[in-house]
Amino acid sequence: MEQHPRRQELLRLTTPMTWLGTRGARREGFDALGYALDMVATAARQAGGMLTAPGLSLGGSAVPLDGDTHWLETADPVEQEVLCNLLRRHSPLLIAIAGRGSFVRGGRRDRIGSRWLADSHEHLAARFLASVTERHLYRVQAELRRRDGISHLDRMDVAPVMGNGSVLVRCLDAQTSLAETRAHVLLLSALALRARSMVKEGRREGPVSQRLLEENRARAISDGLRAGMVEDKRPRERERERERDRDRGRREHQVRDAPPDERKIPARQAVRALLDDLVPEFSRLDATPEEILPLLCLVELPGGLPLRAQDLLTRSAGNGQALPEAVRTALTDSRPGGLLLDAVLAEYPGSGQLMLNVWREALESGLSLRARRDHDRPPARSGSRPDQRRRGRAGDRRGRPAGPSKGGKQQ
Repeated sequence: MEQHPRRQELLRLTTPMTWLGTRGARREGFDALGYALDMVATAARQAGGMLTAPGLSLGGSAVPLDGDTHWLETADPVEQEVLCNLLRRHSPLLIAIAGRGSFVRGGRRDRIGSRWLADSHEHLAARFLASVTERHLYRVQAELRRRDGISHLDRMDVAPVMGNGSVLVRCLDAQTSLAETRAHVLLLSALALRARSMVKEGRREGPVSQRLLEENRARAISDGLRAGMVEDKRPRERERERERDRDRGRREHQVRDAPPDERKIPARQAVRALLDDLVPEFSRLDATPEEILPLLCLVELPGGLPLRAQDLLTRSAGNGQALPEAVRTALTDSRPGGLLLDAVLAEYPGSGQLMLNVWREALESGLSLRARRDHDRPPARSGSRPDQRRRGRAGDRRGRPAGPSKGGKQQ
């Protein structure tokens, strides 16, 4: 525990690099973190103060916001590069997932996506990195200095740490509960496992338009999960064509440069697709649906309204005696799901449990929803194609087989 270097009113709790790849390791790590925060809360109370969460004021004035900083260790420079670019592509969604407004007791709730990033002058959108060698990174720093007046890579949302092979993630808002922090750790760990798998398969993360990235980032900061995210379909289609060509043993398909084919999708839909896509990685991490419940509460609850730990605190804001204790409980409760789990099971006793059961089955199978659908689909009969099943046989619409005409030409 140390005093924040730039904000004297904040305390910062740091932990050493810790292995959190198993359920037991996460339980030990977050139990220790909850115990440390409880000790801080006790010391604050003995000194005549109280522990409060970032963005929450118990005395009438807003407390300055801050972020949760994460370091992810990689095996080699190639994995470090792939992970940086993969996190860069998903950084607008990470901001929408973790973004929080500020609120005061008895005041209106802040509807902004991320008040911390909206007010910050120390954050830049991540840049695509073709390499993480020192020579290339020095060039990136020089470009940042020339264009933005900032010469430090660690001012970006996602940045490689020079010298030790880790990746810095600093675009996530500080949370009001340990359960949400735990879920964010699992999300970042799943993306790190995805990057490792890509490297083993000989794949890299391609560049995403910086313009699109910064536009989506601005939308996420402003509107959070209510934002509409613009995506370029062309890189995704190109990757699918390359995968098809690799499956067929052909040379990679060459796609000519073309202007982006853009479409807008709701942020909540994009987050839901990302969580489903990462089911294999969550399964490898031995994650439970309770551990990722704070993520599921953003996209899976009936009625379509996201639920966060901060929303539970605002419900206690009407009772001046209950709010400080609710804040302390949320910050020190190290159970998977924490207070969110209790709220979901109480407010949605049927559908909430059903949601947990569906995700438990998915995590046990290790297959995404799309993969499970393909796995459960009955196999096609030998020698037939989908278009043949519709028509009966290859040929014209009346079922006659195709063949040479009298003139010797193909019909």
